[in-house]
Amino acid sequence: MFQSNSKFRSNLKIAFVLVLFTMVTVTPSPSANAKEPRAGGTLIYPAPYGGAVGTLDPANTTRTQDYIIINAINEGLVQIDPETLKTEPSLATDWEVSSDGLKYTFHLKEGVTFHNGEKFTAQDVRYTFERIMDPKEASLATNLLTPVEGAQAFNEGEADSITGIEVLGQYELRITLNQRASYFLYNLASPNLAIVSRQAVEKWGDEYGSHPVGTGPFYFEQWRRGSFIEVKRFDNYHVEGLPYLDKIRFRVMPETSARVASFRGEDLDFDIVGVSMYQTYKNSPKYKDLLHEGAELYTREITFNLSVEKLRDKRVRQAFNYAIDKKLVVQKLLSGKAYPATGWFPNSLSAFNPDLKGYEYEPGKAKELMEEAGYGEDNRLKLKIIGTNNSAWGIPVVEAITPFLEKVGFDIEPVLVDGSTLASKQSEGDFEAAIWSLGGTVSPVRYIKNYFYSEVPRSAGRFSAYESAEFDKYLETAMEATAVEERIEALQKAEKVIVEDAPVWFFNYNKAVGIRQPWVHGTVSNAREMAFQPFAQIWIDEGSPRS
Repeated sequence: MFQSNSKFRSNLKIAFVLVLFTMVTVTPSPSANAKEPRAGGTLIYPAPYGGAVGTLDPANTTRTQDYIIINAINEGLVQIDPETLKTEPSLATDWEVSSDGLKYTFHLKEGVTFHNGEKFTAQDVRYTFERIMDPKEASLATNLLTPVEGAQAFNEGEADSITGIEVLGQYELRITLNQRASYFLYNLASPNLAIVSRQAVEKWGDEYGSHPVGTGPFYFEQWRRGSFIEVKRFDNYHVEGLPYLDKIRFRVMPETSARVASFRGEDLDFDIVGVSMYQTYKNSPKYKDLLHEGAELYTREITFNLSVEKLRDKRVRQAFNYAIDKKLVVQKLLSGKAYPATGWFPNSLSAFNPDLKGYEYEPGKAKELMEEAGYGEDNRLKLKIIGTNNSAWGIPVVEAITPFLEKVGFDIEPVLVDGSTLASKQSEGDFEAAIWSLGGTVSPVRYIKNYFYSEVPRSAGRFSAYESAEFDKYLETAMEATAVEERIEALQKAEKVIVEDAPVWFFNYNKAVGIRQPWVHGTVSNAREMAFQPFAQIWIDEGSPRS
């Protein structure tokens, strides 16, 4: 039986930087031990990605922008410790896994209430998971539960319930899988599988995403569209002494310049550091000790839509990869705030292959491949690439790489869109190529499966419409493997197939950097996503601007 040595992280845990690999240079933050954590105050926190927040319904989003706020309101059965990247208890106190790896028996925490006063029980877990798989809901998170026995049949309308979810008692639940899935606990830690209140969902219907109710440390208070979302301390939170803050105001701030001005003007308590300010903060005596820095679980890339005829030729996609000096782009355009990618897995994941040979800068080879595919000076390949205005993974990058591509036979047309449009166009297949940042999951199986496995719907992440029987075979071996070594070997073979087929341009693995104000304590370096902070454990100094 799994039994956590610390079921919930200590209230006194302080901010420090997680060193994922010795190659990652980090700057430690000052110790918060000098003062005791205190209750009170307001945290002003950015929602920095891709424009407006879309929804606060965990079941119906794939956007980091939404997850940031969802994580303050909701909880799942398990969670990921940002410092160790291991699963740990949340609404489940512990669990047992059968010897065949198919049955997970969860023991749930008693005395937990939803923000509306409802008592949390095993029935709420069942309701949440069946809601996600209900075809009428059209959830974007169905792929997380497909390993559960009977989930697919329920989703296809062939069953009235999910047979693999059994309520054994008020605080005991068994989940049976249809096959071994080494990543299943990581799935359960996804923000998409946060437990929701049935009463609230039925009350608000299609408007639930604007009136969320969870069990988390903060409850939803108000939403001023395009401006901010405010959450307040939940006084009946089930972890004694937490949260410290009275409230958090999440300000929608996609513009880097606006965030920088607000942070330096002390109107913002934390910020995600972009390329433009990275070296400035790093070399500043005032700010350098307030940085969190580390490898993040995100791969920056350009997705090719393989439903588009001209992109079905592998030689075109390979030529695109060979044509660009991405090391130079990272150094000059991104000020070194990234690691050039060789494949899909970043160097912070266990499946990262240091021996993988990716695409080096070989413009001659790129031109040769284009000519073999029928393109040249008299017949250039026109390609529209959509993206946001993000300086690190948006249209500015497309503009920077265009000269490289033009030399080998491409005509590139950058198309600027907002974050919501980018997401919807990719989900619907309404694009030729799109630049974005993908990842965010700790499980290396899911990290690659979500975007390339043939059974994942395009709307759930397989934006390229890529299909490969060879890739699927290796991935399925990894999904069923019980030994870590076997799983990693299969994943690395699957990644090699992806690199060869090149359904994306492999650009870089992000070096995530966050910065806090000196009066803010409890923030950490989070490899999943620097904006995912342990909000319940953050506290601010008495006498600070926000106390």
